[in-house]
This record gives sequence, structure tokens and C-alpha cells, in this order.
Amino acid sequence: MSNKPVLPFLETMITQVCNLSCMGCTNYSDLPQRGYVTWEQGRNDIESWLKRVDIPDFGIMGGEPLINPECLQWLQGVRELMPNSQIRFTTNGLLLHRWPRLVDQLCELGNVSFKITVHHSTPALEQTITDIFNRYTWRPVEEYGIQRWITDSNFRFHVKRPDTFIKTYRNSYNNMLPWNSDSRSAFAVCVQQTCPLLHQGRIYKCSTSGLLAQTLKQVAPQNLTQWDQYIVPGLEPTCSDSELIEFVNNFGRSHTQCGQCPSHGADYTIDHLTNVISK
Repeated sequence: MSNKPVLPFLETMITQVCNLSCMGCTNYSDLPQRGYVTWEQGRNDIESWLKRVDIPDFGIMGGEPLINPECLQWLQGVRELMPNSQIRFTTNGLLLHRWPRLVDQLCELGNVSFKITVHHSTPALEQTITDIFNRYTWRPVEEYGIQRWITDSNFRFHVKRPDTFIKTYRNSYNNMLPWNSDSRSAFAVCVQQTCPLLHQGRIYKCSTSGLLAQTLKQVAPQNLTQWDQYIVPGLEPTCSDSELIEFVNNFGRSHTQCGQCPSHGADYTIDHLTNVISK
């Protein structure tokens, strides 16, 4: 048995580029983005962290991950590095027709949780979802309050249809400001409470926090100094044991940086379905 600390879940963006623009995107993928993360780079980053922590649950997301041409290499590579971990793979599903082998590979890998988040429904996407349900033998299962379907190979599938988003900053991007909320209250309405992000080799509390510095550089808001307290360097693989334990122990708990986001979801809610644009 490993004596390493356990980080219950970690996810990474294999591209920040998305084929949709959703106001309130926690990954800032509604902004123009470029490029993708190669599996070679991803492998190096993950291997560095596996020397320090055990990760029983690992997520692959975007942007839209199916834009990354090495998507299948990512899935196979993560399984080889973490043979006993669950892999989560999240997509908006609109590009699945370009990857005819993807769903079967997810099933063959086993211990995979596959989620389609329907931000923009089309007849083709709805047919794809129907085809997935008809392709395998499923039984229902409820996990962490989520209704999923599961096969005998522990291939899980569920469809999420969000109708609201919470905007994580005030104003528009060129004048974006933090909410300066009470951190505990903001955390209470957060949709990323247990979603630390691996980005460019470092681990952050969440994607909204981890991508903040580069987003501010990209949009150059007028009131940049007001963000200073929320820009964090992230945790490096070479961090001290005490720094690592502190981060792991904070999993699923609030942090001062949570104050950048709003604390009352109902007051800062966006009607998601009317604020989605196909790029």
C-alpha cells in the first residue's frame, strides 16, 4: 500500500479551445483560445505528480476535449499510468461523429465515467445519445447524488443538461472585477467544490482560479490590481511535504481565493440556454 497522500480527484484541460461560447464558462473558454496539450506533455506532468500523490479519480476535459487530435492517446495513456483509477471524460458531444471509435474505447478501458453535457441540443446529438444508450447493456446507479448508467465493465454514462450558469466575475471581460465575497459563502454555491485543476504542470484549487492569471493577461481589464489577492502560483511537483498535505487537506473545503466568485448563486445566475453561441 502506498504511503503517499491521496488527492481524491484531479482534472486537466487537454485544450481550452471550445466549439461553443457559453457566458459564465468557468474555464474562460468563451474567449478566443488556441492550441492543445500533447499527450507527451500531459504524460510528463502526470508522472511528476504520481511520484507525490495517489489520484484515484482523474478527469479529462476542455474547452472541448474532442478538438484535441490526440484525444485517444490521452485516454489510453492515462489508463496505462493509472490502471486502477477511474477516468472521467466530459464533452459537449457535438463532435462525437468525428470520433467513431471513442465511445467503444471508453467502454473497453473500463472504470470510465463518460459525461455528455448538453449545452446546445441538435437532432444529431440527441440521436448520438440514443445510440449510446442502445449500444450497451446498462443498469442504473446513483453515485454522489448523480443518476448514472453503468455496464459490467464499470463504464458509466450520464447526460447533464444545465439550464443556469453562475458568472464568476463582475462586468464584462475588459472591465472584469472580482466579487470579493465571503469565501465560505462563495464556496457553498460553487460548482467546482471538488475539482482541482492540473494546468501546465501545477495544481490549482479549481479551473477558475488556475486560469485566472492568463485570462487577465489576455483581456487586460482596467482594474487589474483588484485581482492581486486572487492570483495564486499553483502547487508545483517540487513543493514541500507540508505544502502538499495542506493542499490535500483543503480538498472539498473553502479557501480565501474562493472570494473571487459570487456568494449568492440565485443573484448572479445566467440563463444558460439563451447565452450559448456556436463558434
